[in-house]
Amino acid sequence: MERKKPVSEEFYRHFKGKIYQVKMLALDSETLREQVVYQAMYEPYQYFVRDLEEFMGMVDTKKYPEVGEKYRFEKITFERGQKAEDSVKKEQWQKTQTGDSGRGEISDGEFLKAIKTGQPERYLGGKLTDSEIAHRGLLQLLDADTFHERRQILIGLKQYIDKRMLNNIAVAFDIVLEEGDIEEQYDSVMRCMEAFARYEGGRLR
Repeated sequence: MERKKPVSEEFYRHFKGKIYQVKMLALDSETLREQVVYQAMYEPYQYFVRDLEEFMGMVDTKKYPEVGEKYRFEKITFERGQKAEDSVKKEQWQKTQTGDSGRGEISDGEFLKAIKTGQPERYLGGKLTDSEIAHRGLLQLLDADTFHERRQILIGLKQYIDKRMLNNIAVAFDIVLEEGDIEEQYDSVMRCMEAFARYEGGRLR
């Protein structure tokens, strides 16, 4: 069944948890493809533009194997008589309390910085649960632009990684896990990341 096009003023939740409001549909002047113009419902309330097909598309489960959502953006339905703005604030507050968004009060920048120190428990302990750190860390690793950065994140996540998470990383990057315990498999993934980083560095010279 084809999904209905978004309409101005509707709210959508991205699969990573943040909420956006659709402002309008527009046409790309070159291709005439429909684009969605939408605004973040968090500071600094920036505007974004994304191809309609991508906006309505499904989550890439190969890149994000841990994500349970089906679509990249899901429309938010409000309770009758409730203001949209109040509902958004309520939902965002509930997510920070339950950890459903995997973000709490820690921004992505702060989280990544803590992971890269190699001592994330020092900065994140008491603010996020171990499972939240692992989940957010996996998303950061998958989103990283280089294998050098992915290797840094993997080092910081070592104490939070289990076999399932290692397997998801291996699937995402076409790595064949060696037989052995979790420590040996972690080392196997690290060696592959190091090799990817060296190849990447040589290719960019």
